[in-house]
Amino acid sequence: MSNIEIVKRGMQAFAAGDVATLESLLTDDFIFSGPTPQPLHKAEFLGLCQANHTAFPDFDFHASDFQENGDIVTTSAAITGTHLGTLALIPGVPPVPATGKRIHLPEDHLTYTMRDGKLAKLDVVSPPGGSIPAAYAQVGAPLPMP
Repeated sequence: MSNIEIVKRGMQAFAAGDVATLESLLTDDFIFSGPTPQPLHKAEFLGLCQANHTAFPDFDFHASDFQENGDIVTTSAAITGTHLGTLALIPGVPPVPATGKRIHLPEDHLTYTMRDGKLAKLDVVSPPGGSIPAAYAQVGAPLPMP
């Protein structure tokens, strides 16, 4: 399986809330950074996957422009979903009950670092007004600014 195929499989598992498949694709020292206040390790990222699927069961990355350069895979993602379950992505932020509202996030740029056929790192660069804060704002629960 190519690195792009592994990334696509991981994205499909995340979108579907398939934690078992996603876990099998991640290195033990996996790190996720960008849209969360602090980088997440593997267990925390798997928790984010579950929480995201609860909030947005029809979550879709709409990923495009996959590029592979050795152990690096890049792609763009314009996330959509419908807020049909409790939104609780950030610890310490009060949960937001389902609103039925649809989210359309600005395009993120994702960089995956591969190691031994697994996802070792995911860095997400979001435009201003994007990512997790945008999801909260679009369902009517903007995050407090620090």
